[in-house]
Parts: sequence; C-alpha cells; structure tokens
Amino acid sequence: MIKIKIFFFYLSIIVASLLVILYVLVNIFAGAGRKIDQPIKHGNVEVPVERTFSFHNNSDLKQKILDGWTSKTPQDWKLDEKVNLKNSRIVISCLLEGKRVEEMNRYLMNQKAVGHPGSPWLLYPLGDYDFTAMAFTALLYLFGESPDLLFPKTRDHLLDNILTIEGSEFRRNVGYMFLEDSENHILMTEGSRFLKNQWLKDHGNTDPKYDNNTNGVAQKLKLFLEEIITYGFYEFNSAPYLGYTYCALLNLYEFASGDIRYLSGKLLDRLNWQYSMSSYKFKHFPPNRRRFGKNFKTNIDSDYHTVMLKVWASLYDDSLSIDMSRGEHHALWATFSSYKPADKVIEWILNKPKPYFIKMGHGYNSCPEIISGHKDYLLSAGGANQGKRSLIVAKPIMLFLNDSASEMRETFHMFGPGDNFVEWNNTGVYKDFACTKGKVNIPKGKQAIISSANWQIYSITEYIFLVTYSRKELGLMAIVHSNSAKNILEKIIENNSDERQLNYRFHHPNGNTIEYDLESPKDQWVITRVNNNSMDRNFSKWPFFESSSF
Repeated sequence: MIKIKIFFFYLSIIVASLLVILYVLVNIFAGAGRKIDQPIKHGNVEVPVERTFSFHNNSDLKQKILDGWTSKTPQDWKLDEKVNLKNSRIVISCLLEGKRVEEMNRYLMNQKAVGHPGSPWLLYPLGDYDFTAMAFTALLYLFGESPDLLFPKTRDHLLDNILTIEGSEFRRNVGYMFLEDSENHILMTEGSRFLKNQWLKDHGNTDPKYDNNTNGVAQKLKLFLEEIITYGFYEFNSAPYLGYTYCALLNLYEFASGDIRYLSGKLLDRLNWQYSMSSYKFKHFPPNRRRFGKNFKTNIDSDYHTVMLKVWASLYDDSLSIDMSRGEHHALWATFSSYKPADKVIEWILNKPKPYFIKMGHGYNSCPEIISGHKDYLLSAGGANQGKRSLIVAKPIMLFLNDSASEMRETFHMFGPGDNFVEWNNTGVYKDFACTKGKVNIPKGKQAIISSANWQIYSITEYIFLVTYSRKELGLMAIVHSNSAKNILEKIIENNSDERQLNYRFHHPNGNTIEYDLESPKDQWVITRVNNNSMDRNFSKWPFFESSSF
C-alpha cells in the first residue's frame, strides 16, 4: 500500500511538471502560428500585374552578391548546425557562376541531413532543417538536369540524403505539439516536400506517395496559400522571417506549376505592391509581427523586403547606384528567379508618380501600415502593439527624405510615450501630417531655417517644408507646400494660437482640420476626425488597400 502511494505521489509530481512545461511552451509558441478571424477585404486599390518592362540578365549588385558567395568556403555540417545558410548559398552561387564545380560536388557528397523540419523546442531540438532543405531544393531544380554542374551521382545523393522532406505527411503543427507552426516554417517545409515529390514523379518514380495530386500535398499546400491570400501574411514585414517566406514562395513560383505557381505569384505581387507603397528610395521601416523583444534593429535600408527589390531594381536599371549592407543570403534568390515585379511596382519604388495617402490593413490582433507619400518625401506610421501574444513590434513614425540616411537616428522620427514600443500607438498619420504622444527627434546636423517657441520649420526641398512641434508628450510633423517658410510659420501660429488645442486638434495650412486622440486604445487609429468627418478607426477591419489617391 505504501509503495502504491509513493508511486502516485511521484506520478502526480511528474504530471504537474509536464503541465507546467506545457503551459510555458504554449505561452512561448501561441503567438507564432496563424490566427484566423475574418477575411480581409481587398479594398479599392488593385494590385498591379501588368509586365512590359525588360530586365537585364546582370547588374553590378547581382554580380557583387554572387562574387561574395563564390569567394567563401563551405564547412562540413554539424549536428547542432541545422540552418546551413552560408553553405547552401556558396554552393548555389558557385554552380550559377560555373566556378569550383568539382569542389562543390565533392563537398555535397560528404554532407547528410542533420535535423528535422519545423520550429525547434525542448522535445524537438533538431528542428529548423527546413531552412536547409528549402535552399537545396532550389539547387536541385536549378542544376538537376545539368550533369556538367551537378553530377548525377551528387544529384542522387542530394535526393536521398539531403532533401529528406518528402511524401504525403503534410503537416502544419510544431513537432510533437498541437500548436500550428509559424508561416515561414510551413512554407519552407511543405514547399520543399511538394517540389521533391514533383521532381521524383516527373523523373519516373511511380510510388503513389510522391504524387502530389493524390497524396493530399497539393490540395493542402493550395489551401494554405489561399488562407494567406484571404487573411493576409501573419508574419507581415517580419524580421527576419519574411526573407524565408520570400524564398519559399520564389521556389514555388519558379519550380512548381498550375495553381501553386499562380497563388505564389499572386502573393509575391501583393508583397511587392505593399513595399512600393510603404518605402521611399529603399528606405523602409514599417511595423512588423515577429521578432518580439525589447529592441528592434534600427537600419532603415536593408530589411528583407528591401534586399529583394534592390536586386530587381538593379536588373531593371543597371545605371542605378544601389548597395547592400546585409541580407545577401535572401537576395541571392532574386538573382536567379524568373519572377520580376509588375511595372507599376518598379515605377512606384523608383519614382512616386503622384502624391498619395494609403491605409493598408493587416487584420485582427494586428496593426496597419499608414502612408503619406510624395516624390520628395514619405511619412510612415509606426503601428501599435496588441499585447505580447500579438508579437507586433511597433515602430516610430518616420519621415523619409531624398538623402543618404540608413539608420533611424538619421531621420526625423517620433514615438511615445516612453521608449518601450509596447506602450506606443504610433498610428497617428494622415495626409502630410503626423502626431504622437512624444517629442520629435531631429537628426544630427539638421538646422531649422526659422522657429518660434516649440515650432520649427525645416526645408525639405524647394517649396516644400517640414513643420515640427515638440514637447515631452506631444510631437507633431506637418509637410507644407509653400514658397515662404515665414508665411508658413505665421499661418501655423495664427491658426493654432491656443496651444492647449494641439493636444487634440491641428489646423493644417493645406486646409485640413485634423483631430486626434493621443490616448487612443491600441486597437484604434489615433486620427478621430478630419474636417468634422468621423474616421473609421477600427483598423482591425481595414482592407488590404484603401486610398482616395488611385
């Protein structure tokens, strides 16, 4: 009897411990998988698809990326090295350039899979192998029918011992868990599965487990891509995961066919149209989902949207002076993919054809992107966190100018209250106007051409000025088109003489009266009324694209 009691005592401790572990894991992973609420409406701005522009086969930037990889030496894989980012890029680049071919084949023959697909965790420590499989899947399709580059024996070794994700076991969950895995992992894992199956079937393997049309893989992958089209990218603007999503989609566009290729291209088109609206001369600093931490990277010209578009832009216009400070491991895909952005995407990235104001929704438990753009500047809203499990990283409100800024500190920007982005609601952007509950940060070296009390006016370009108003808990930025800074200041002060009203109302020299609530809940747009017209502030219901400018 005593032994039975002792057994149940220890059993209860083990069960309680497992429940605690499970609770911790749920809290860690709960925000990473897709949350489905209501479909996001498309809105009144169409995603462009027309392609008439021609692209060069090479550019200085493309060659620099390839030369950077071909100059490196790959290392043998280790059990704890599940993400072979550098090694796979070196091999792909060398074969693209026809360099060190025998060396690369010998290298591959000595490697074998060292992990499992999907997110790693305590009971699934060897996850993350899908990063490697996704890259070497591209290698298979690029060179699998070029025996002078990828030797037949090496190709067979690649299929048998490196590309281990295959068959009909399509899955969306984290290994050994009931929680859905993150978007990039599903796309990399199941894209690699689909493409290996397709390769084997197309090259004579009749085993039913490799027939995507009968084993369920094509149907399930199509459903997942359609979900992203319907509900948006869950890991929107994600740093760093969007880069892996990009590469997985480019693999599917490049090497799949039918519905899978079409849906992948549709998603790439939407991604790139969003980028064209929210960037300015390759400066881009939007709110994002994942990674969630205390801080965020402050470079504004090299996120994983940007590196892709830099390559494509360089291939469109090889006279452009474009450099890249990071992200070459993703940009490599843009160097070899046949996918190219639509004409209007290239046009709006390189030259904003007209002034515009656009709101881009990202759905439930998220935050939007809000942009006021012009050929000489761009105001970008910073978003708002929706709680820790939302994984939303709010950013400052940014003003991008036609300059060489590459870091946040080199821009006019503002955020608040405080320095913790979890507390911010930085959605306070309207046409040529921005507000937040914090001061305006002025980049070093910028001097106002005229000022009065808390008002300062800076020159942007001829006949375009920036007006700032800055106190500890109130920051305003307004873009004004005029031939006189003095006249602007006089008009600003005259129309906003009661500075107490600036806490909730601003009379813009362009004629708009903009009202705002700096204490807005973090699921509401800070802008409340414009010219006495109430705004739709529930941005969780906003469509993908909404604008009166197109």
